[in-house]
Amino acid sequence: MYTMIAMLITLLSCSGIAQENKTPAITKTFDMNQPGTLNARSSGGGIEVRADDQKEVTVQVFIRKNGRVLSPSDPSVRDILKDFELDIEKNGSVVTATVERKTKFSSLRNVGISLTILTPREMSCNVSSSGGGLKISHVKGTHDFSSSGGGIKLENITGTTKASSSGGGVHATNQHGDIRLNSSGGGVTLEEAQGNVFAHSSGGGVHLTNVHGDVDAGSSGGGVSVSGEAGYVKARSSGGSVRVNIGNLSRELYLESSGGGIDAIIRNGDKLGLDLDLSSGKVNIDLQNFSGKAEKDRVNGTMNSGGIPVYMRASGGSVNVRFAE
Repeated sequence: MYTMIAMLITLLSCSGIAQENKTPAITKTFDMNQPGTLNARSSGGGIEVRADDQKEVTVQVFIRKNGRVLSPSDPSVRDILKDFELDIEKNGSVVTATVERKTKFSSLRNVGISLTILTPREMSCNVSSSGGGLKISHVKGTHDFSSSGGGIKLENITGTTKASSSGGGVHATNQHGDIRLNSSGGGVTLEEAQGNVFAHSSGGGVHLTNVHGDVDAGSSGGGVSVSGEAGYVKARSSGGSVRVNIGNLSRELYLESSGGGIDAIIRNGDKLGLDLDLSSGKVNIDLQNFSGKAEKDRVNGTMNSGGIPVYMRASGGSVNVRFAE
């Protein structure tokens, strides 16, 4: 349910991007014979970047008025372009595409300019928007995405990635490489990831599914959930509960909630050496080969002679720990 809601919010907040079956007002194409870098910025609308097996970069400029994409021959196009500065160029292996409003106090209302950029797969991307959301897919490189005008949706991204939004949620699927996600405008969701994950939100919950790498997750706007395989997990919430279901724990598990309870499944955890420090109104755990102190609201000691630190604190609910195959 969390994932479906987050996807819907992100799709709605990434407005002004999809331009299927529309004719761009301006198109520029640049040949690329090596991996390149894309620098794209817009204050007029959203930006979509799509990579494919091609040897060129194509920048398409779409002009909107009253929610409608204008054809290149529309007489309004010339007047709208006077209100913006467009810079689309290539310098070496770097392609730049920027759209800037000339003034915040425009005489033209309900207008905007969005970009659709088609690139080769090996393209490092620095993309930002203050006029709409971002949608990025299939690029490979080092990436930095930011939006204050809408949400961010990432699909099939390879490489070290940063994404932050103050205008909506952040949703990523099928990430290959370390990823850092931040949102103050909505929740953060990540599905299918190979690499270390940093995911924090002050605008909604944080939900990470089938991750394979170390995790640092936190939310002050909702709950936090993590599933997958991770040697290290740190998850904190002041806005809801914390739920984890992990395998291959090897370094540390740190869970804290002041907005709800904690539910943790540690796969094959009963076979691990654990240093337990658990506390809440009620602690539920099946202790095996345990040495230490176990009370209703506190467990402090070791299982299987200890080794991996396991720390859990819940001030808004109980702590429940289960061991599964």
